[in-house]
Amino acid sequence: MKTLLRSITRIGLATNRYAVIAAELALLLMMCLTVYSVIARYVFHRPSIHAVEVSIYLLLLMTWLSIGWTHLAGRHVSMEMLSTRLRGGAARVVEVFRQLIILLFCGVLIYSGFQVASTALTRNYRSTSLLSFPLWLAYGLIAVGALLLAIAVITKLKAVLCNESIPLDGKAATPLSVTPEN
Repeated sequence: MKTLLRSITRIGLATNRYAVIAAELALLLMMCLTVYSVIARYVFHRPSIHAVEVSIYLLLLMTWLSIGWTHLAGRHVSMEMLSTRLRGGAARVVEVFRQLIILLFCGVLIYSGFQVASTALTRNYRSTSLLSFPLWLAYGLIAVGALLLAIAVITKLKAVLCNESIPLDGKAATPLSVTPEN
């Protein structure tokens, strides 16, 4: 049983760590694309017709791939009015409830994202620009991001139930601790 629980943490951290590295690479690519677009437009007076659209798809990629890691690190927007006032068992119960609600939401997003992406694939939906990008890839990111978030939620839920911290890059994040930014 302990091996299974350790595997949950290891899988949750690894999948979301690799996804956030891919999101960081997409950010780097988007920065290079933006620099290229500016130089092409203002130096060579030859604006790129695809730079904005590709940047939008890279932004979608960054957003959906980093959602699980953001949740694990506790850096998302959340309602903290109740959770900051509770301690001990009550805080754990509320945290378990929050994670279960998020997991339910992830299930809906995975199902809906898969449905929309499969419809776009079977009907060959494409963007209306000259790039004619296949939209099933963009829509598929919804399901992928929701799956990454679900994996993060399961990891966080396991940490709450076992009263453990989540090791994030050498720092331990306790699922019940709130650390406000100054």
